[in-house]
Amino acid sequence: MINTILVTDDNVLDNAVVRNYLYNKNYSLISALNGREALDLIESRNVDLILLDLVMPVMNGYEFMLEFSKTSYYEEIPVIITTSSNKVEDIEKILQFQVFDYITKPLDHINKLIFLNKIKNAIKYRNSLLELKKANKLIKKLSSNCE
Repeated sequence: MINTILVTDDNVLDNAVVRNYLYNKNYSLISALNGREALDLIESRNVDLILLDLVMPVMNGYEFMLEFSKTSYYEEIPVIITTSSNKVEDIEKILQFQVFDYITKPLDHINKLIFLNKIKNAIKYRNSLLELKKANKLIKKLSSNCE
């Protein structure tokens, strides 16, 4: 199964760098330039992971997380924040949304390796959630047949 990663960043260069890092890693990649586009894509596509920049026009990362947290996908799709901010208050603000993880930009060689590992772990988490959901459905079906 090929997992789909939504790269959400208005900076075309940063978006391209992230997509380049993930190229040939058996992921399907889609892009959004702001939070509004990302929400629309989530509604129309099967997304397994969201990489989210915080500073974007139209709808920034905070606004996206506020709207995203109201959807049925919120607990199912992990979000990794990619931000150039290393301010404690910015990190605390975004962690209130129970994101999977974050990483600061620029993605130098060390950060690139950490970033790729975080993506791999988030995808494993997402796939485990899907398997658990299937198992729960099967248990419910089997238990209703026994009654």
